[in-house]
Amino acid sequence: MTSQNPEHSARARQYQDALYEALTGDETAASDAEPLAVLGGLLHRCRPFALEDSMAMQALEALSTFAERPSLEAALSDVAIRFESPQRFREALFFARCLERDAETALNLLDARGYLETAVIPASVDAELAVDQAALLDGNTFATLWREPDRRRWLLDTIDIWKQAYTPLYIARHTAHNTAIAEIAQQIDALQTRAIAVERLNMLHRLGASQAQAALTQYHELERLFACPATPEDLAALLQSDPICPYCSYRLGEEAPSADAQRVQQAIQRGLEGQQARLAQRVVNRLLARPGRAGSDRLDRFVQVVQASDLTGLAAVLDDGLIAFLQDLLESPAPSTTLLDSLARTFPEITAANLEDAVAEFRLLLQEELQRNNGTLHLTPGDDQP
Repeated sequence: MTSQNPEHSARARQYQDALYEALTGDETAASDAEPLAVLGGLLHRCRPFALEDSMAMQALEALSTFAERPSLEAALSDVAIRFESPQRFREALFFARCLERDAETALNLLDARGYLETAVIPASVDAELAVDQAALLDGNTFATLWREPDRRRWLLDTIDIWKQAYTPLYIARHTAHNTAIAEIAQQIDALQTRAIAVERLNMLHRLGASQAQAALTQYHELERLFACPATPEDLAALLQSDPICPYCSYRLGEEAPSADAQRVQQAIQRGLEGQQARLAQRVVNRLLARPGRAGSDRLDRFVQVVQASDLTGLAAVLDDGLIAFLQDLLESPAPSTTLLDSLARTFPEITAANLEDAVAEFRLLLQEELQRNNGTLHLTPGDDQP
């Protein structure tokens, strides 16, 4: 076999050695002309034992693709694509041999090893269980089963013992995790009115830049959280065949996003506070000066909650109709004769604290005047000005 890349050639040789080792066991290696034919015959004989097991069929199909290549060199050039390591390749080959000799034990070990490989055990959760998992995956192999068939019961029993330690740990962590998820869901549900209020006020572009945008995006992600419906009794049964809860896919070591939920709450609270301050500065005075505004209980309530910095009341009073009204109010020209008069209605007093907001408002007023006057504005003092 030739290759221009020494590293590639060495790796291909490792896969070839795994092939010869698995097909011959402790006997003399097959010649270069025989391995694919030997493998093809093996797969043909053991395939009937795997027909009702999807994992077994997948393992055999991967080997079948390899065996159907026109030459050993062509097969070895492709094998690394399907098998991440020579050890994985070797195990797949020994599985086929074990399947032909003792199908029941081979399928049971395939299932048990699949359970081990799927289970997630961070060392930070249980270091001893994680070490045992790695040791079992390393030692309870199909190569071992092929060479030591009398140990078949021991190979399966040691994995069952590991599962007996894993199951109560998983159930306890799953329960604690979902208790935290339920608490987060309650917090996010209680935040809904304020989050909607901030989103509605963000629609008022004349009010200023949107507030808490990132927090609102994360809020909607957290809205999708829900506590897993599986009870500890349900899990005890489910974990006999699957190491991961099929309802919520919880894995050991996962953290509930409690800190994220807290940050979202704080950010949306600050966002609503910022919008309330803008309403007090830019809307309430203009609304109070608006002719014929009397007689609207909802507007009166709106003015009261804004002036009182009542965020709960503000969130409750806002709806689509009020937002539409405020949009019209902010976009309509104020009933004044000069730009400064218009600015004064929104900012009757300008201090260092609100200077930037006042400048931004004046800029918006100038832009509106430019649009109404075809892009040109002459700032000429009136007759009553010095």
